[in-house]
Parts: sequence; C-alpha cells; structure tokens
Amino acid sequence: MTQRRIVIVGNSAASLAALEAIRRLDGTSPVTLVSDEAIPAYSRVLLPYLVSGERRDLSLRPPDFSQRMGARMLLGRRAVQIDADALGLDDGTRLPFDRLLLATGSRAAIPDIEGIDTPGVFALKTMADALRIREQLPGARHAVILGGGLICLLVVHALLKVGLSVTIAVSSDRLLTRMLDEAAAALLQHRLEGAGVRILTRTDAARIVGHEGRIRSVVTAAGEALPADLVILAKGIRPDIDLARAGGVATGRGVLVDEYLRTSRPGVFAAGDCAEGPDMLVPGKKSIPGTWFEAVAQGECAGANMLDPSRPSPGAFKMNVMEILGIAVASMGLIQAPDAEGRVVVRARDGNYRKLVISRDRIVGAVLVGDVSEAGTIAMLIRRGLTLSELRPFDPSRPIRYADLAVQWGSRARDSAGCRPHWS
Repeated sequence: MTQRRIVIVGNSAASLAALEAIRRLDGTSPVTLVSDEAIPAYSRVLLPYLVSGERRDLSLRPPDFSQRMGARMLLGRRAVQIDADALGLDDGTRLPFDRLLLATGSRAAIPDIEGIDTPGVFALKTMADALRIREQLPGARHAVILGGGLICLLVVHALLKVGLSVTIAVSSDRLLTRMLDEAAAALLQHRLEGAGVRILTRTDAARIVGHEGRIRSVVTAAGEALPADLVILAKGIRPDIDLARAGGVATGRGVLVDEYLRTSRPGVFAAGDCAEGPDMLVPGKKSIPGTWFEAVAQGECAGANMLDPSRPSPGAFKMNVMEILGIAVASMGLIQAPDAEGRVVVRARDGNYRKLVISRDRIVGAVLVGDVSEAGTIAMLIRRGLTLSELRPFDPSRPIRYADLAVQWGSRARDSAGCRPHWS
C-alpha cells in the first residue's frame, strides 16, 4: 500500500475511530493528530458525572494509545488554515498532508440574551467547562437550565446529585423535541417533576440578572424571576466549521461530505459532529446526527476511505440511548411518519412506551421509554434496510429480537461492502 501523510484535526470519537481504522489497514503511513485541547482524549458524554463528582477519570484511551497507534499527537495546538498541501497551526507550524480529516466537532449554541456573559453562566461541552461549573457549586442552591435538549437531561442528574434545586426553561412545548414525541416526553417530564425538577415549557429567558459578580436570577419573557446561582446553557450545538471555511471547503450547516465522507476539496475528509452528509432514511437530504454512535461510524468510514475510497457510508443515522433518574429512553431514526404512506404503531402500558415508525414496508424510526431492550435490534433492522415482509410474520405488538434478523444477515451483501461500525 502506498504511504500517505495523514493529518487528523480533533481528538474525540470520530478522530480516534478514524485513527484506529487507518491502523487496521495501514501500519506505516505517518499520522499526526492535532487538538486545541492540551489534554488526552476524554468522553464528553460523561462530563456531567465529573460535575457531580461521580467520575474523575473520563479517559477514552489508555496513556500509551498514541505509541500503540504509531501516531504523533500535537495537543494544545489550534489548526487555523488549510493550504494547498499543508495544515497551518496557530504557532506557524505547517503539517504537509496527502489526506486530511476534519473532525472538529461542535460548539455549544449560545443564545442572545441580556446578561449572558454574567459570571456563573456556563455551557457544558468541554472538560474546562465542567471544571468551572464544579468551582461554582460551593454555596450554590438554585440552578436554571435554559433549553430542553439532550445536554439538559444529562446535566439534571448531576445538579440534583449535588443537592441543587433545578428549574428547566424550554422554548418549545416539551423536552427533547428532536428525540421524543408528546407522549414519550410526557412520561419523562412526569419522572423529572417527581424528582423535584420544575419544568417551564413555552418559556423564553429575557435576561440574566447578576449582582456583585454573581448570578441572582433569570427573568423570563413573561416577567417571572427564577432564582439562580448557576445557569446552564442547553440550547443545542453548532458544528465547528471555521477551519473548513477558512480553507475554502464547502459548508452548509456543517462541512458538506459525500457518501465516502469526502469534502469538496480533494484529499480532505470530514466526520463526526462537524460533518453534514447524506441521510440514511430520507433520499436527497443532508443531515448532522450529532451523536456519539454516528461519530464513531463516520470516523471509521473516513479512516478507511482516506486509504482507499471504496467503502460508502450507508448514510447518517441518528440514535440516542440514555437513562435519566432511573428511566431509560431510546430514540432513533424518524420519530414521525415521513410521508402519506407512513404509519405509526404505539404500545403504552405499565409505564413503558414503544412507538415504531413505519414507511414503505420498513421500520424507519422508533421511540422507547422505560423498556429499551429492543433498541439495538431495531437499530440493526433499520441500518440493514430489512423490510417487514422479510420478518414475516411481523407482529407489531411483539418485541423484535435478534433471532428475527439473523437469518437475513447473510443475504445483505451491501452492508459488508460498505462501512459498518467496528462496535456493532
């Protein structure tokens, strides 16, 4: 195999998966990984557990990972420019490349609210964010979370664990609007309220009020003052595409990629939260899943294709599985019927909720609350494109098990020809 100079920007799920995929295929090409954080790779998903003190070590890989991978790690260095054949860093270093992977991830969305810069207002996206929040906890009693996305639910656990009262203010009519339908969100909200969390839907923050260097309250658009010693921003994420734009790479909401994770610039690829690529379930649509699972899948695919562009990705697929205050939640694919031919099958009993979204004889999405034991099976069914006809007799009231899918796997040659996550 021809040696290539490979440079990777980023040090999280997509970049690590790409590096490992490269080394499974090529043990000699020089690889350099650049990250603007001066610390080894860590799990951003576990940051709330660092805030609560339940976890101290968030490491994703052992200390000798770079040595085992034979990779050069440049930590605490920021990539600022993509030249014709080299990556420029903030200290003037130029890294020549034949293949470049942009795995720059995403940033927290910062709302335009009066007082947003008041000390005590935090996003939770990096290790530095988590440590700053921990410093704010002594003496704090009240926390307000602005936004009802995934990070909101992860932070709730941490704040309750350290004894704070928690209020969530969300602009929409429910929590997790992109993951859950109304019925599923209502079950989750009931559990949170039972734990003492106050949830204000259809509520916007108008301003954040501080006094003597500390937050005192969040004032809503309706004029209510919510006591606050700490404010957490959970308004979602924005793909980090500054470097791509500086290098003349085509962007939309994210860095635009094709099914091979290639960008508009020859030799330049993108994967993870910064990449906007073909959607697995909606033809012609570009999407950014923004999930850990998909970042790993895209990273592995990009790593392989940087060596040999012959492994198309099946397309971006959104899947989240989480547990909050003892209630498990899973959401994948489409949560509403995508067309006139679509339908939904709902089962709700014993505090559990199960919704299957079906279109053109295929399951294209699911929402599970409580019992999520089917999540892996349903996700596999969707990824492999199996039809319900192939699962006959299909009984929507009966759980789908791996045994229902196993007999079909051998006939699905298109999966083995493309990229499939190493962890699946």
